[in-house]
Amino acid sequence: MRTDATDVLDAAIPVLVRDRGASMQVVAARAGISRATLARMFPTRQAFVQAVAAKILDDCDSALTAAESGSGLTDAALAGLTAEYIPFAQLWNLVYVEPDVLGAPEAAERAERIFARTTALMAAGQDAGILRTDMPATWLASTFCGLAETAWELTLEGHMGTRQAPSFLTAVLHHGLAAAR
Repeated sequence: MRTDATDVLDAAIPVLVRDRGASMQVVAARAGISRATLARMFPTRQAFVQAVAAKILDDCDSALTAAESGSGLTDAALAGLTAEYIPFAQLWNLVYVEPDVLGAPEAAERAERIFARTTALMAAGQDAGILRTDMPATWLASTFCGLAETAWELTLEGHMGTRQAPSFLTAVLHHGLAAAR
């Protein structure tokens, strides 16, 4: 039985992706804990959803901090960012659309700051010559988040391996969808 809140949140996120209205009982069952244990960890659904959002936002912050640690966006930093794509997929999928999260201004504000940092990182990649410059950095950041969401959903559904997704993301970011020539 899981008793660590982080493990419970990790198990719960895919449940909420498939069914945003999943009951706390369903979430508890999928996390391998009792409803009472979940209630001790998160007394209300709103507290639970806000904890999910906080975890996603913390994970995005960590991934961005690692990618920002060098001077500009390098190929290695981009590869590291795409290897940590899952929080961005979760951010896009859950934080922006979950009403309980949007009711918490601090979570919405953090999500906006994370997106601004992602956009700045894409602009740094453009400045470094590793990302295309014929599109706005905002487009690249949105594309990254959208591709991350798609890759994550495909892995959850078993259509893509978890180790394939980062390399596919990197390939599409570098080369678009055009066939290699």
